[in-house]
Amino acid sequence: MPDSNSVSYQQAMENCAKEPVHAPQCVQAIGCLLAIDIKGDHIVAVSENSEAILRRSVDDLMAKRLDECMSDDFVSQFNDARQRLKNGSEHEIVAWSDGQHDFFSRVYFSQSWLVIETEPDSATSDLKRSCYFDRALLDISNAKSVEQTMQKLCHAIAELSGYERVLVYKFDGDWNGRVVCEHTTCEDIEKYIGLSFPASDIPSQVRELYRVNPIRYIADVDTEDAMIRYAESLSPTRLDLSLGTLRGKSPIHTEYMKNMGLQRSMSVAVFDQSQLWGLVSCHGVSAQQLSYSTRLNIHSLVKLAEQRLMLHKQFEADRFFDRVEESRKALLDRKREIKSPQHLLEDEGDYWLKLFEATAVALITTQTHRVVGDEIDVSTLQKVRVWLNENHGVTGLFTERDCRLSELRQAIPELPYCGVLAVSMPVDKRNQGWLVFFRQQETEVFRWAGSLEKGDVREYQGRQVLSPRNSFKQWQQDVDGYAPVWTEIQVEAAKTLAEDLAIGASAFQIEKLNQELTEANERLEHLVHTDALTQVWNRYHMEQTLEEEVKRCERHGRDLSVILLDIDHFKRVNDDYGHDVGDHVLKLISEALDKWLRSSDVFGRWGGEEFLIIAPETDLESAGQLAERLRRRLANLQFDKVGQVTASFGVAQLSRAESRNSLVKRADNALYQVKESGRNSVEVSPGK
Repeated sequence: MPDSNSVSYQQAMENCAKEPVHAPQCVQAIGCLLAIDIKGDHIVAVSENSEAILRRSVDDLMAKRLDECMSDDFVSQFNDARQRLKNGSEHEIVAWSDGQHDFFSRVYFSQSWLVIETEPDSATSDLKRSCYFDRALLDISNAKSVEQTMQKLCHAIAELSGYERVLVYKFDGDWNGRVVCEHTTCEDIEKYIGLSFPASDIPSQVRELYRVNPIRYIADVDTEDAMIRYAESLSPTRLDLSLGTLRGKSPIHTEYMKNMGLQRSMSVAVFDQSQLWGLVSCHGVSAQQLSYSTRLNIHSLVKLAEQRLMLHKQFEADRFFDRVEESRKALLDRKREIKSPQHLLEDEGDYWLKLFEATAVALITTQTHRVVGDEIDVSTLQKVRVWLNENHGVTGLFTERDCRLSELRQAIPELPYCGVLAVSMPVDKRNQGWLVFFRQQETEVFRWAGSLEKGDVREYQGRQVLSPRNSFKQWQQDVDGYAPVWTEIQVEAAKTLAEDLAIGASAFQIEKLNQELTEANERLEHLVHTDALTQVWNRYHMEQTLEEEVKRCERHGRDLSVILLDIDHFKRVNDDYGHDVGDHVLKLISEALDKWLRSSDVFGRWGGEEFLIIAPETDLESAGQLAERLRRRLANLQFDKVGQVTASFGVAQLSRAESRNSLVKRADNALYQVKESGRNSVEVSPGK
């Protein structure tokens, strides 16, 4: 059993992560490679199997121009592809013929060269397969859940490709991958459903490679790869084949596949916007050629399923926030007696414990505290508040789940919790309160595909590396010292509830304080009605205003429309540039939209990156035109670092006897239609 803390083991892990898998200096034998110098247009690199694929030897091709050694059909197709690459395309695929045989070529830039990867077109005209692909697209599109989407995807790929095992595995926060769906076509093949594969199986440089090229195809582990030969003037050179499909096999990965009993494989990355979510991995235990067109079909199925998976994920988030919304209504119900935040927590705390799967929830301020769930000592709670203010008072957010590395537990050893989610609740500048959820540690059970205790360190190309596992039989590991992960949805919901409690605290102070305290009233009024980040009206104010406008329309029979807009791919801005840049973009967008609107319109932040516009005395057609003007003007703005930012708009007009909730819901449904059809456009609701 290796010592994972030993110097040799850690060095082996680092060396595995440094293997230049993007530049193996060989290609798989199912195709051949040419590279041309983009300055001189001469061939400067050729794979040694060129004669088997193109019936031209390396010497016949080296230093030639393409029009001297390739068919007219290829040269014509290549020139068109080259122009598209110059216009910004990442890679191009061309189909061509030499008069006797048909080929596919993938063309892409690599450093100062143009790389051409060519495969014979092995596909046959198969109407049955085309019909199946079309049916698979429809089946995946109609899937009703995340599980059903993955099941239909795996089944479709297996039928289309002949792979004996197709599985989906999802990465966790440590980049271990757990198999969440699996389809096999024969009974005697090993099943991996529910098992986890360690992060070292797909090291960091391989994961980064999937961001550049989402497909990895290995045709046959037993077939020797063809080395790339370079013009003498280029030696020594290593071509970067990241964008290609013929990239040669890593010897370590080849051994890994053989240990799994695999002859061939194909993996396709699945993304949640810009984040690598998981992989669809296809395993073949017998040799079988997979045509280029079939691989493209598989990629298309995965991309469709990816969109459906993320849409279902959004639906799940919406259902969670609907439950949160029920609690928010109780907090902000103007018909109820105004209560202190502590009493509000007593009313809603048990519901929040279930919602957030927590064992205790606490509201801690300088003067007061209140806990629902497990009992926690008062002095401990005050230590937590002081520590949060000192270490996270600026950001107003803190989460953790690891007892062993817990900064909070080190500072307060008597705190018996591993999981902490804390959100600030600024009552005023001198009294920063905190809404804190606590979780106990749980034994985390990992069912690994193979024992992690049996990995060996060995010599490879002069360096220490980890040997691939010989067995993938299930091995269970029980890990203590962790609480369940706080999901992004739970964090956002906690922020919303903390803000509502802050509003409740302000309302309570208004009731308690004398109306003649002008300074306090101004501050509290601002807190109740204004969004802290953008300084436009907040959701509370917008809900009240919309209710009044609906009643006014009912009395006087006037038109009323609403426009709900959502900033497109805003999560990507936060992920790529950080939340400070994202917050700045939201501020600038709010200022611009507020300036462009008419004086009669009411504009506010609805939540997250969503904004609402109330347009009194405006019919549906005029509101749609207003939304389109705003969309165009916003798309023309350029933001520092981020560049262009677009938005999607949903528009609805109030129908007779319609409630404000129904009106906003119809605008929200129109907005969803925009998101499903590509974003950055306007959709109007046809009416109730």
